[in-house]
Amino acid sequence: MFEIEPVVWLQQWASPALTAIMNGVSLLGYTRAYVAIAVLLAFAFRVRAAIALLVLIALGGAVTDATKAVVAAPRPDWIHPSVQSLSLFANNLRSRDSDTPTEMEDDYGFPSGHVSATTVFVVGAAMLLRFGRRGWAAALAWIALMAISRLYLGRHFPGDVLGGVAAGLVTLLVGFRVLHLGDLARELGAHHPWPAHRLMAVAAAVAATALLLGLPDAGDAGRLLGIAAGVLVLVNHDVFAPARTPRARALLFFSAAAGFAAAWGLATMLLEWTDPSRTSALRLAASALPNAAVLMVPALVGRRWAGGRREVH
Repeated sequence: MFEIEPVVWLQQWASPALTAIMNGVSLLGYTRAYVAIAVLLAFAFRVRAAIALLVLIALGGAVTDATKAVVAAPRPDWIHPSVQSLSLFANNLRSRDSDTPTEMEDDYGFPSGHVSATTVFVVGAAMLLRFGRRGWAAALAWIALMAISRLYLGRHFPGDVLGGVAAGLVTLLVGFRVLHLGDLARELGAHHPWPAHRLMAVAAAVAATALLLGLPDAGDAGRLLGIAAGVLVLVNHDVFAPARTPRARALLFFSAAAGFAAAWGLATMLLEWTDPSRTSALRLAASALPNAAVLMVPALVGRRWAGGRREVH
């Protein structure tokens, strides 16, 4: 599982066109890409279950990042000369130095973060949106393609991608069995606060662990904390039911995008004024702020703009 032969065998079929395709597949496997898709589903298509997907994605990032730092396994393209480094981003990542054990997760290979995030997203979506047989087949095929792309690019051993699947399944188990995220869509509509409070307690515990122990990375902990804070606001400001027209849904989505962009800009300014690489608390806050804004801004302004009416609770 941690030999280079399968990677070298895949790379013997390398061509510029295939390398471009595999880099494109890999680009869609980043956590940020899945966050963007979940936000699009939630606000542009009025899918409450996508909020649970956001929580799962954030939780998966924290689980994967902590595991990477604990195992500290190298990547094949960094330690074996016979493995080609075909990733468009590998050289830039190689030149960066990490100032904390978890700040730059790309130092480590096990488990694959791309495969973990993909497993969490597609299996979580299949469960939450009740995919049929074809949907499940497409979901599993996407996981397999993501795993092959990471092997082909020389970024992972076979054991790394299997570890990514395992990390994703552990995340799903915690999300559905411990946090009961399968019920979150209904609870948002019914304005039940306790599930959101439970999520916030878990996110706060993860953030405290990140600050005190350095595991998981402060950025991943901040993402989970920000999304948990946004869910707390959504419990009392349901923007999904009134947003029934295309125009209303478009306004919701663009308000989410604008909120994220504004908060991201503010966080970037704050990071430029200090040394973020050695200030975990600041990095946590800089990650939490835009991830909270992407849910809070539509919650605070979307009901009036999107629904054209107010509901009395």
